Amino acid sequence: MIVVTGVAGELARLTVGRLVERLPAAEVVGTSRTPEKAAGLPIEVRAADFGDPASLVTAFDGADALLIVSLHPLPERSRLQANAIEAAVEAGVGHVVYTSFTRAGEPDNPVSVVPDHRLAEQALLRSGTAFTALRFNMWPEMLLLMGTARRAVSSGKLLSNSGSGGVGYVTKDDSAAVAAAVLAQGSDKGELLEVSGPAAVTDAELARILTEVTGRTVGYEAASDEAVAAALLADGLLEPMANALAANGVARRDGWYGATTRAVERLTGREPTSLGAFLARHRAALTTA
Repeated sequence: MIVVTGVAGELARLTVGRLVERLPAAEVVGTSRTPEKAAGLPIEVRAADFGDPASLVTAFDGADALLIVSLHPLPERSRLQANAIEAAVEAGVGHVVYTSFTRAGEPDNPVSVVPDHRLAEQALLRSGTAFTALRFNMWPEMLLLMGTARRAVSSGKLLSNSGSGGVGYVTKDDSAAVAAAVLAQGSDKGELLEVSGPAAVTDAELARILTEVTGRTVGYEAASDEAVAAALLADGLLEPMANALAANGVARRDGWYGATTRAVERLTGREPTSLGAFLARHRAALTTA
């Protein structure tokens, strides 16, 4: 039996979909703090709350493998994720898979989400159980969620402070396919697995791809950290978000997102989705004001 946490969320749902392509649905179980939000899935969904360790142990009972989908950033994320890892050990789960972040183990990594992922990986290392930490690179979905791509298409300009730093984008669907493959194959050891696209895409290349996909000219313009933050503020973003996106540009400039791998192809047997193909699927979202 394979258990997947957080099945009301997108990545977990996609992973469940990939798992039931490989396995009978009766062998896949989901957990959620709000099971009613996952009612449409073709699997059993158990109630479980990362803040209630006893509920986790009960929900994980009988699992041969478990996918812990990392929580969204919040003040108690490290403690809550530690609860899930401890519950997995108590329930006797054979293989724990955790959705981490690229280069999370490196202490100098400045990306704001990394410390919680590093703590989770350290907890897995201490647990004594077999585990795989899937260190996903940036999802291109973030370009849509944060409005970066749409603003560039609308204005005709991609203002960037990332220099020649590239990103090994990997889509959520490819990430889910990797997670499903790792869960289905199992493991009896501890592994830290980088999962990135096969090429690191710079913002200059992103501007070219946006031009090709939308048919609208998007120029690339290098700018200072301060100028990027100021432009985001002028676009209506709140100061903490504007500063966070500018800081992300610095991290990309310094190479922290530059990892590239063939993990998607190796583990799933299919070519990863290119950034151009992903953005082409979402052309309407890029060109709608």
